[in-house]
Amino acid sequence: MAWRLTQLIGALALAGALGLAPAAIAADLKTPQTPWSSLTPEQRRILRQVEPDWPRMPGYQQQRLMGAARQYPKLQPIQRERFEERVRDWAAMTPEQRNAAREAFQGLRKLPPEKQHELRERWLQRHGGEEGPRAQSGRGSDEGPGRGERR
Repeated sequence: MAWRLTQLIGALALAGALGLAPAAIAADLKTPQTPWSSLTPEQRRILRQVEPDWPRMPGYQQQRLMGAARQYPKLQPIQRERFEERVRDWAAMTPEQRNAAREAFQGLRKLPPEKQHELRERWLQRHGGEEGPRAQSGRGSDEGPGRGERR
């Protein structure tokens, strides 16, 4: 059960890192899909775990993953490892688990900032204080989960 919770939190962190928010999703539904073959070899290498799902992903999600892949070379080794783990965990989830993760993330975003901060601090204490690529990129590092500005 603890592993499953950790996996869900990791997936939520990935969703946050990719900026998946309900309003953003609604606004981005018109983003055209990008064929896997049009990704650079480096992007394909970084995102290889999601290749089987790529054709079924909405365009906005593909664009966010491509943006994350562009940032990947700038990450520290520990951040790269965490990013790869989160992508691998997300790719391994069933559609039902992904929906549950999205719903949980949306629920977290509805919490007051103080509660978000408290939950984030608790999670960081349990996981060694490493904040991951989102915080290191300057997005949301002190604003709590899901509170970073949308690009």
